[in-house]
Amino acid sequence: MTGTVLIYAIHRMEGWWRHIGDHMGFDHAVVLTDRRGKGDRWVTDDFYAAYENFRTNSGARDALLAPAEITDIIARCRVLRWLPTDQATAMAQAMATAMERVLDTVRPTVVTGFPIDSYVSDVLARRARARGIPYFEVTASALPGMCMLMHRGRLINSDVEADAGAVETRIREIAAPVFTPTYVQNQAPFTRARFLRTFWRFRLRGWVFKAVSWLKRDPLNLHYLDAQSSLGHKPQLSDIRVIDMVQADWKARVQTFPRDRRVLFGLQLLPEAAIDYWVDDLAMVRHEDMLVEAARHLVVDGFIVVVKDHPLQFGFRQTELLSRLSALPNVVIAPYEVSGNEMLATCGVSLTATGTLGLQAALLGLKSVTAEAYYVPNEQDFIVLKTWHGLSVLPHRLHETMLPADLYGRQARIVARLLQGSFDADFFCFQGFDDRSPDETTAELGRQLGARLRLLGPDGENWHGRHMPRGGGGHDGSPLR
Repeated sequence: MTGTVLIYAIHRMEGWWRHIGDHMGFDHAVVLTDRRGKGDRWVTDDFYAAYENFRTNSGARDALLAPAEITDIIARCRVLRWLPTDQATAMAQAMATAMERVLDTVRPTVVTGFPIDSYVSDVLARRARARGIPYFEVTASALPGMCMLMHRGRLINSDVEADAGAVETRIREIAAPVFTPTYVQNQAPFTRARFLRTFWRFRLRGWVFKAVSWLKRDPLNLHYLDAQSSLGHKPQLSDIRVIDMVQADWKARVQTFPRDRRVLFGLQLLPEAAIDYWVDDLAMVRHEDMLVEAARHLVVDGFIVVVKDHPLQFGFRQTELLSRLSALPNVVIAPYEVSGNEMLATCGVSLTATGTLGLQAALLGLKSVTAEAYYVPNEQDFIVLKTWHGLSVLPHRLHETMLPADLYGRQARIVARLLQGSFDADFFCFQGFDDRSPDETTAELGRQLGARLRLLGPDGENWHGRHMPRGGGGHDGSPLR
């Protein structure tokens, strides 16, 4: 593909992305970072110049982001939403100015990087969209050994139909009751000692990052701010009581209800970029409030809610959510040691915003309630929560939803679409990558990614142009507008 690919690289990933870019088949590959001196270009100095301009109010006339966009950007970013509004606004506008200068200079054909997970990449995607430049987010596919492209939770899938044999093979692989995502395997015991080690390690990390940010003259860098314990979602030492909040007799309590009245709440990481940037309705970004509201309606209607925390959230979960849920009747907190597979085998309904448990539940034939996630091909196979209003009618929707008469047909629809949006490559080749001795696996990812962008980019199937027209999005300030 002719032209230039602009690659946004997060902390310490610029070498890996440089090797990928060199093998993507573009005329030029430019690695962009938000850290001074890293990558081919960085926005740091332009950002601080623009930030000072906006903080003194003289930059208002140069603002690129409308007030509704600012509201949306701040609400979705795990750092900005905890900062003073004036500061967060100036940071968003300054980043837009810095990114605009990058786009003016580089003039990319496409932009790519990891999934949008902060205001930095969010603003880059918005400014690229304003110019009609497609933004491709690269991540691991739910299908092992494959990668996929997304845009704000939407799977960027090809028009080429999936091979029937490949669909059947993948169904056997990921629809098995014993399937476990890679990130939840080999977990250490969930003890007080582990909680304390995790807590103090990250508290110390925050102090160190604070000092480093000033030494590097980069105090507003997202990487350093994100580590600070002052952010409202960070745990306190008192949250060690999570050990005592789980209920060893959870299964006995659950079994007093019919299986179709048992609802599994598979909690996700918090903050979670998938929730922040995939759901359209900003009210649904208030994820903990959404869970409590959903549980309230369910228990009133005679369901029991079984809460299973994410294994990687141990040591990071604020216990306020669990306290609010526990205060409701017929809510049970399962131990961390219980696997997601065991929970799915016990319950008849799964509720998760965007987590992999929602996919597993649908493949196993359960009623699967999700928000707008990449694996949802249609509302035939999932109960999709798009707005806050949907929480009040959720019990009714569960009652009227029938279990699939043809489970294999459901599995085939879901897996076929995942295959249409996936390509063979090892996403995790960044682990242990050494840019002094780059490996062939990373080069192959670059070749496959480049081929995928040629297929789905503006000169190919033009996915962004067909599926994300201007004016899309459900609210003023939406990133899809």
